[in-house]
Amino acid sequence: MKHFLHFLPRILRRICPTAGSLLVGCVLGAGTALVFCQDGSAPIDSQSAAPITDLKCSRQVQVTEATNDAMVASLNQRGLVYESRNELDCAVREFSRAIELKPESPVLYNNRGLVYGEKGEPDRAIEDFNRAIYLDPDNAEALNNRGGAYEANQQYDLALKDYDQALAVKPRYAEVLNNRGGAYTRMGDLGHAVADYDEAIRLKPDYAEAHYNRGLVRLRVGDFDGAIADFDRLIRIKPHLADAYNMRGTAFSAKSEIDRAIEDYNKAVRLDPNYAAAFTNRALAFLSLGQRDRAIQDFSNAIRLNPDSPETLNNRGSVFALEGRFDLAIEDFDEALRLEPGYANALHNRARAYLQKAEQGRIARNTSEPAVPQ
Repeated sequence: MKHFLHFLPRILRRICPTAGSLLVGCVLGAGTALVFCQDGSAPIDSQSAAPITDLKCSRQVQVTEATNDAMVASLNQRGLVYESRNELDCAVREFSRAIELKPESPVLYNNRGLVYGEKGEPDRAIEDFNRAIYLDPDNAEALNNRGGAYEANQQYDLALKDYDQALAVKPRYAEVLNNRGGAYTRMGDLGHAVADYDEAIRLKPDYAEAHYNRGLVRLRVGDFDGAIADFDRLIRIKPHLADAYNMRGTAFSAKSEIDRAIEDYNKAVRLDPNYAAAFTNRALAFLSLGQRDRAIQDFSNAIRLNPDSPETLNNRGSVFALEGRFDLAIEDFDEALRLEPGYANALHNRARAYLQKAEQGRIARNTSEPAVPQ
């Protein structure tokens, strides 16, 4: 009855300064720079109707019959708005239409590549970024984004080469430093990762993602005070980010400051009632205080939100076993093993639960038998 796990959220990346994944840069028109980073809330002017028939896309920018460059700019804008609404097939369609009109534009390939990446199609994303870089070898945004696609394919050496090249073109590119730090983190090179996060933060002191990522690495290497300092700064920058409270709570828990950890987990689940990892981490904190009923309640909430987590099922089953509720414990271990048949911790815990259940039955039988007269 062991092996309770903490969960670390993904490394945050960037799309736009207001969003949160890879950088989108758009340069269109004859010598005119247009940077479109839409969060979906800004109204877009429309002119003449261009009915959408092939996809169920929400009504958005209407394309005007004007110059070729104006048409391309409108299609690109539509693609960006659809992407911000997570209507990714619609976004691909608009960028593809724009590419047909202006196949020499690296920006359009870059933007379509980003959408392919969001669709979970890194190979197609890489094809588009390759084309963007062929058309503009010094396109730091496309190099950065191709690096992210290589990371998605776990091709970390290629990702690092792209990030290095992007930084050679644009040395003060904080987003690339953050992303290269993420690649180093995934490769286990935590020293280089922290160095990149440090430099990204030096260039952009309020760079939330870099503080978050450096905090994760500091937590991983046991620098709990340093991690808390990063999450403190992150909370000042983004006071409504549930991840920040969850991870600061994890750092407090690692320092055995359980009450402070629970306060942070409480804030995390208030901000995001569907945050399964925060429920799991709060359950672990309650368990360390001996509050098993509250731990079971939080594990149950986490399982309700994420029923496919064998770790959480194993954890709840372990608490049921501590409580002597062996049938419920075995049910959880069975489900954990259905989800992950080779899960060693669940196999061990289930075997132990069966033994404890048998011992419990033997004791119950012995105590119920009448004493034999001497």
